[in-house]
Amino acid sequence: MRRRKPSRLRAALAPEDWADRLQVWLSLVLQALILGVFIGALHETQWLVAFTSLAVLALTFLPAMIARQFQVQLPVEFTFLTCLFLYAAFGLGEVAMFYERFWWWDLLLHSVSALVMGLLGFLLIYAFHSTHRVKMAPFYVAITAFCYSMSVGALWEIFEFLMDQGFGFNMQKSARDTMTDLVVDAAGAFLAAWMGYHYVKNGDSLIADRLVRRFVARNPSLFPPRRR
Repeated sequence: MRRRKPSRLRAALAPEDWADRLQVWLSLVLQALILGVFIGALHETQWLVAFTSLAVLALTFLPAMIARQFQVQLPVEFTFLTCLFLYAAFGLGEVAMFYERFWWWDLLLHSVSALVMGLLGFLLIYAFHSTHRVKMAPFYVAITAFCYSMSVGALWEIFEFLMDQGFGFNMQKSARDTMTDLVVDAAGAFLAAWMGYHYVKNGDSLIADRLVRRFVARNPSLFPPRRR
């Protein structure tokens, strides 16, 4: 009797690797916590918090939307880290007031998010580079990853500005705070670009090596047999 192939939903919620399975369920827990903030805000008629939490919840699906747009399967780490960052930025940073309690909280989030976005940008351009759809020298692959990460960082600062101006938040605090965030973003983006550069040039670069191997394994149709 032929074994039935598991559905996409079941495969997504229960991957074979236990580490992936843990990250999937932790991502769901973080999304549930953000949803809880939304429900609590509705109950207390805090419309601004409710709207913001709903927007943040939608952003947790950004890796899935990117994967769908580029028709690739991203490592589950990106979904987990996106959910973790957004909960840390909004649920802990704004609602639990971690930004006021810990001066380094904002800098930590920006540095980690810049590194993750830089690695995501590298993986996307690597898919085109390795299949010869776009042929680029390692330096330009690194530059692309760096620019991708910095673009996301700049868009986040614009988001903070709009929230401050439109809804009375104090996310940016000052021009000095904004520029410090961008400098930290640049440091994280540079680290991701450095990893990507060394991987394309030498085939080995710590975190990038693991992410690329997992990315190739999840997208075998994108890569020639010698890359598998």
